[in-house]
Amino acid sequence: MSTDKKEYGISVIIPCYNVGQYVEETLKSVLNQSFKNYEIICLNDGSTDGTLEILNKYQSLYPYIQVFTGENHGVAYQRNKGVQRARGKYIYYLDGDDLIKENCLETLYQYAEADSLDILYFEAESFYESKEIEEAFPQFLTLYHRHKEYDGVYDGKNLYIEMENKGDIKMSVWLQFVRRQFLIDNNIKFGEERYFEDNLYTVRTMIKAARARCVRDNLYLRRVRGNSIMTGGKRKIRFESYLEVVRGLMQILEDEKQNSALQEAIYKRIRGTYINIFKDYLKVPESERDELFGEKNSPLYLLIGMAFFMNIEEVDRKKVSEKLKKTYAEKSEINAKLQRTYAEKSEINAKLKKTHEEKAERGEKIKKLRKHLKDTKAELEEKSKRLEQLEQEKKQLEKHFLGRFVLEKYNKNK
Repeated sequence: MSTDKKEYGISVIIPCYNVGQYVEETLKSVLNQSFKNYEIICLNDGSTDGTLEILNKYQSLYPYIQVFTGENHGVAYQRNKGVQRARGKYIYYLDGDDLIKENCLETLYQYAEADSLDILYFEAESFYESKEIEEAFPQFLTLYHRHKEYDGVYDGKNLYIEMENKGDIKMSVWLQFVRRQFLIDNNIKFGEERYFEDNLYTVRTMIKAARARCVRDNLYLRRVRGNSIMTGGKRKIRFESYLEVVRGLMQILEDEKQNSALQEAIYKRIRGTYINIFKDYLKVPESERDELFGEKNSPLYLLIGMAFFMNIEEVDRKKVSEKLKKTYAEKSEINAKLQRTYAEKSEINAKLKKTHEEKAERGEKIKKLRKHLKDTKAELEEKSKRLEQLEQEKKQLEKHFLGRFVLEKYNKNK
């Protein structure tokens, strides 16, 4: 074990249990980082394969790798021990069978420093150990991607409320980058549960953070394998872990009486946990249920009873939701018909308006033509009168001319 007292930018904490097949690749993904100011704390959790030998080999090669080994206590216990031994400004938890991209630590560190963050959230990509595993667990392909954008720095409670309501909470701690002093100041540790240990830790850190941020960067490579903690496990320990998660969430609900929006979001998390409990309960063979959950009034029995109740509520809620969805669809269809009717009405009104305008225009033309006809008629009458007058004058002139012609002729003959 190293006696180095150096302070680091980041402490990478890696709990390891029987990951001899993968841990060397995991360590290499850290050693290949573009960011170099880090330490690696490996915690061997009672492995029975060749995990410890690989860890010791790397500890002998790199002074900033520390290896601690002990009995099997679970990943939560080991992460707490890792934080106690850490000397980095920031804590990053990495699972012993997964990988991080080459720019992971540098990117996280830059975000955290630029915004003085208590905690930073990001995203991951999944890859499968085999085609069979991929077919069995297709949900992992998009499991670590969020639906929405969360721009800027948030107060942790507000970020939790918004992300919970949008279904974007990701409980995995390897999607979190946290300031070590923040954990110490708020006395935040993992609980004793063997499964779902990320759940309470994530909620507690999030609602305590004064400055939190979520980015869409995919920096983590999640290995999905058949015998991992995520895809296997002992049933009783699993349900006991569920019980601890529910108890912890209920305590948070009690502690946050003054914040109704946060209480509502926490209750949503509790309801979702119970639905998951019920789904796992249905996977337990009936022949094993009595022995597993105990007698009436035992904690696990009551836990399952509450899960039944929550599932019924969830089914009813979904039925109401479906009815509402159908009603909204019908309403949308009616609105669409109304819009079409209004459009047709507007089109008819436009045509009527155009017809009236054309009628008015024709009327104006007829009016002008009538006036022109009247003026022409008056002018014709005036010209007729003038012509008649001229005819009279002509006759008089002719008469006057003939009289003068006869007189002149008479005088000449005389």
